[in-house]
Amino acid sequence: MNSPKSNLYLLSIAIFVIGFTTNSLAQNLIPNPSFENTNAAVKKLKHEMRNFGVISDWKSLSNTPDAHHPAVSEVNFDHKAPGFLKQFGPQEPRTGESKVGLYITSNNTKESIVAKLVSPLKAGKYYYFHMYVSLGEGRVSNSCTSSIGSYFTARIPRFTETSKYKLHIESSEMICDTKNWTKVCGIYKAKGTEKYVSLGYFSDSPNGKSLRGGSFSDAYYYIDDVELREMQDVQGIDVDNICNMALDFSDIEYLIGESEVYEEIKTALDSYLQYLKVFKFESIKIVGHANDSEIEFENEILSSARAGFVKEYLVANGIDESLIEYVGVSNTEPKEGEDIDNNELGSNARVQIIIE
Repeated sequence: MNSPKSNLYLLSIAIFVIGFTTNSLAQNLIPNPSFENTNAAVKKLKHEMRNFGVISDWKSLSNTPDAHHPAVSEVNFDHKAPGFLKQFGPQEPRTGESKVGLYITSNNTKESIVAKLVSPLKAGKYYYFHMYVSLGEGRVSNSCTSSIGSYFTARIPRFTETSKYKLHIESSEMICDTKNWTKVCGIYKAKGTEKYVSLGYFSDSPNGKSLRGGSFSDAYYYIDDVELREMQDVQGIDVDNICNMALDFSDIEYLIGESEVYEEIKTALDSYLQYLKVFKFESIKIVGHANDSEIEFENEILSSARAGFVKEYLVANGIDESLIEYVGVSNTEPKEGEDIDNNELGSNARVQIIIE
C-alpha cells in the first residue's frame, strides 16, 4: 500500500563509493586488499625496519616495504628503530587502520610486494584493477612519479637490479599529492597463467620529477585498497568511464510507505545497472526492509513489494531474471551503525542489493 506523497518525508538517497567489501559486490581477487589482516603468529621479528611480516597474504618481493599497521607496535623486535615509521608522513589510511609504504627508485633499493590471487586469471578475460596511492609527506620523498602500478605473473617473479619489466597497469598521471589518495586504475587482458600480482615498479628508469626542481631521484608511496575484478564484455567501453564508476553503494532509501520504483529510485538503480553490465557476477540478492514506525501488519508486504519492484526494474533493463533472488524481511533487520536511530522515521525504509 502506498501512502500519498504529500504525507511523506523527502527522499534522501546516496550512491557513492564507501570503500571496498567482498560481501556486497562481486568477488575481489586480491587477498587482504586493504592490508588490515595480520599474521597472528608473528610475535617477534628481528628488525623494526623490516616489519612487513606482520601483514598476512602479502610478502616482500624486493627489499623492505613497510607495514603501517597498529599491530607493528605489538611485535617484539630484536632491534628497535624508534620513530622509524613516522618519518614517512602522517597520512591516514584511505580505509581501515592499515596501509603499506614502499620506495620507487631507479636503482636496486626500490621496494615491491606480491600476493597470490584468490583464483587464477582466465585466458582472454578482461579484469578491472585499481589501487589507491599517496605520496608520503615526509622528507624521504624527494620526487614524484607515474611509474607505480601492478604486474601479473604465473609465479612469484624474481627481480634484479637490471630487470626491465613493464607494468601491466600503471598511473596515467604523475602522483605528487601528499594530502589525498589517487586511484591507479586500468584494465588487463589475461593470458590465463597469472596467479600472482606484484605492486611497485620493476624497471630502471621511473618517469618522474624532483619536487625541488630537476630530474627524478626517489619517492616514498603509501598504498591502500587494492582491487581486481573479472569483467564482462568490454568492447566499446571507455576505460576512464570504468575507472570513475562507483564499485560499492549505500542502501537505497525509500520514502515512508513507498514501494514503487519512482524516478529517484531509478536514478539509484541505474548506477547498479552500470556495474552489472560491466563486471562479472553470479547472483543478485535483493532484500527489502521496512521501518518500525510503519504500520506493523504492512511491514512484511511493504518490504517484499520494495524488493519485487526493484527486481522488475533490473529485469526490464536486461538483467537475467534467473540470477535474481528477492525477499522482504519486514523490520527484522534494522539498519545498524553509529548515529543511527532505528526508531527514526525512514531509517530502515530501504532496499539492499547484494551482488556476488
